[in-house]
Amino acid sequence: MTTMGDRVLKFLTSNKFDNPQDELVMDEVVRYLIFNIALIIGAIFLIVFGTTVVFDGNVFRGMADLFIGLMCIIILFLLKTKVSFVACGLIVLIPFGILCGVLLLSGGQQGFAGLWIYTYPPIVIFILGLYIGSILSGLLLAGIMTITIIPGIAGFNYFLPIAFRLIAVYLLVLILTIAYEQIRRLKDRWVRQLTLALKSERDEIAVMKDNLKAGLFLMDRHYTIQPAYSKALEEILDMNELQGKKFTDLLSASLKVKERDTLEDYFEMVINRSFDAKMLEDINPIVEFSYINEMTGEEKILRTTFAAVDRGYGVFFILGSLENITTEKLLQKQLTEETNKRDDEMRALFQVIQVEPRVFNDFIEDTEYEFDRINRILKNKKLSARQAMVDIYQSVHAIKSNALILGLENFSDKLHELESKIKDLRDQEDIPFEAILHITVELEKLMKEKDKFRDTIDKIQSFRVKVGESRRQDRYVLVETLTKACEKAAAALNKKARFMVEDLDGIVLEHGPRRIIKEVLTQLVRNAVYHGLETPEERSALGKNPEGLIRLFIKYGNDRIHLRLADDGRGLDFEKIRKKAEKLRLFTPSEEGADKNQLLKVIFSPGFSTAEEADAHAGRGIGLNLVRERIRELRGTIKLQSEPGKGTVFNIYIPLELKMVQNRAS
Repeated sequence: MTTMGDRVLKFLTSNKFDNPQDELVMDEVVRYLIFNIALIIGAIFLIVFGTTVVFDGNVFRGMADLFIGLMCIIILFLLKTKVSFVACGLIVLIPFGILCGVLLLSGGQQGFAGLWIYTYPPIVIFILGLYIGSILSGLLLAGIMTITIIPGIAGFNYFLPIAFRLIAVYLLVLILTIAYEQIRRLKDRWVRQLTLALKSERDEIAVMKDNLKAGLFLMDRHYTIQPAYSKALEEILDMNELQGKKFTDLLSASLKVKERDTLEDYFEMVINRSFDAKMLEDINPIVEFSYINEMTGEEKILRTTFAAVDRGYGVFFILGSLENITTEKLLQKQLTEETNKRDDEMRALFQVIQVEPRVFNDFIEDTEYEFDRINRILKNKKLSARQAMVDIYQSVHAIKSNALILGLENFSDKLHELESKIKDLRDQEDIPFEAILHITVELEKLMKEKDKFRDTIDKIQSFRVKVGESRRQDRYVLVETLTKACEKAAAALNKKARFMVEDLDGIVLEHGPRRIIKEVLTQLVRNAVYHGLETPEERSALGKNPEGLIRLFIKYGNDRIHLRLADDGRGLDFEKIRKKAEKLRLFTPSEEGADKNQLLKVIFSPGFSTAEEADAHAGRGIGLNLVRERIRELRGTIKLQSEPGKGTVFNIYIPLELKMVQNRAS
């Protein structure tokens, strides 16, 4: 909408400039303004003076004033045409110069009318420029000197002192006007050069700003984004027209209320420069943060920097920079995962190559057996979800125990983590299908890792196998496995323990359920170290050998296998077992003499353990429960004997009719 001021400015610039504020045409604009204003004022004064002089009787001079006043009005309209500015100026200013000379010549009003000559240099030089204005001013100076110095030309004689003063003042005005105009021209030239340089720099900055990948922006003390921001900011934030929006509002979906308050406090410190730049950079609460677009829900990782900008007069802004580092972070995450994966594989390989291949191969077969068992459990629709979790828990615990024995720490840690998840599910009344599916996926991952172990051991065996060594030595594998189980558990618990085989019947290993026997004995050995044996200090105080002893006896006879595992530890603490059983509501006191038998049964219950805290070795209450379930599968029995301070003995009997086994084999 055009205002009155715009119309006046347009009139005073003769409608020649669409944008009179343009710095490059400002000199011409000023000349048009001065000329138009001078023409208007001159026309008014000359018409008024001319009319007055005519009524006073000086018709010639009055008509001259009126003629030049009329010329000023005509030139006002000529300036709006295609007639050049200089031509219009000459048309009116040459007669005006002649009028000044006439006024000086006639002397009217006691010579004061001649003072118009002092307005001539500023007017012609400002309007027509330095060169043309100086020439016209010089011609008028020559006329002034002729009129005032040579006697008889003017209407009255000028005294020489007066004449010299008139000439000197005119010359002073002319010189000052020329000097001012020259300085103004130099200043304008310097301003134009500076303006062009600034415009060039501004254009370069605009180009760079629009091509920057980082989003640059300014915001005031109220966190309002200013107009000058880079295009990249809109792309990073996935928003348009950010001018006038509060930066903190744009992060409403990305930050909690408390985090926004912290960010605003940080911005206050930036504006007030409470700390140096390095400190402010270090305490930036969103130096890297997750940005969530409120409209689309898309998530990005952004990096930010903020700095104070002093605009003068106590006005400060915050210069912000946003950079999208999502791709960089994803790549970094992938590289980290690949590095960790490679490290895990190298660590696993290092752990594998230190294990006797025959023992490791036995571990693989046992692990595959347990995974097959888990698959059967998952496919068994007759089992409840809770019972399925109990059974799977036992198999996972068995695999973990074997992995710990062999020192496969990465694998056992993953199994331990999965075991914890299954335990939580096992204790729930209603187990959701999604949770079971998640457990299945985790099991699938572990099976793939087991397959890698199989590939590794096959490669190792291809180098190590020699003639005559391909036949598996069951006795060696069993003894080696149980010895390692004892050593690993003792080392983890800072105890000293020795595993000793008193008797080992080869018939049992050749025809008996070797896998279950190994699994059961492994659990019992680890249980003996953890719960049965005392620490070296405790044993020494009791007069015992600091090193505990675990003895194994395996014998076949009377169509059954007899397993006996004994330790010389502290024995069962029935009072501690009682308290824990009552706490878990697994025990209710009965008639005298029967409590002890009840407590012996309790220790085989799922989830029962006297350990204060669970770790990778014990405390989850699954070891003895697994032993009971495995022996039940074989229709076997368990007899437990314990004497305080002297130790515990497990006697296990498993039916095995050798004739039937041999008949099946034949």
